[in-house]
Amino acid sequence: MLTGWRIAAPDYSSSVKEMLSGEGAFLFGGRWNSKGTRVVYLGTSLAQASMELLVHLGRNDVLKTYKKLSVAFDESLMQHIDLTDLPGDWASPSMTASVQRVGDTWVAGEASLILQVPSAAVVGEYNYLFNPEHPDADKAIYGVITPYGFDPRILK
Repeated sequence: MLTGWRIAAPDYSSSVKEMLSGEGAFLFGGRWNSKGTRVVYLGTSLAQASMELLVHLGRNDVLKTYKKLSVAFDESLMQHIDLTDLPGDWASPSMTASVQRVGDTWVAGEASLILQVPSAAVVGEYNYLFNPEHPDADKAIYGVITPYGFDPRILK
């Protein structure tokens, strides 16, 4: 079994269903999805999920309390993106639309519950895209939502 991690603000983490709704990505889009496509970004580790959140936070937001949730799944429920299939500058903001099409096509095709994608925040690492509307969503094992906070020394 593999495990992905979701970190969210308390306002959006009252239940597993809320944490894995894909509402934020649906409303605003992301690197791997356009507005109107529901997907949940999971880190391949708690540290990776932390980095992905940190690159989007304001300085003082680091001191807030967040919530974390583990999502375990069998590797057979996952597809991988081959880096050689992506343009060399896929992480560049100028490539957003073409990279979003990759994620949107994956969601629409329901090819798998999870898509492993490269991380732009930490080169050499990966994230998992979770399709909350996929028919296999009930095959994942959802952990318990628990508090999560960053060490205040991160502001030094």
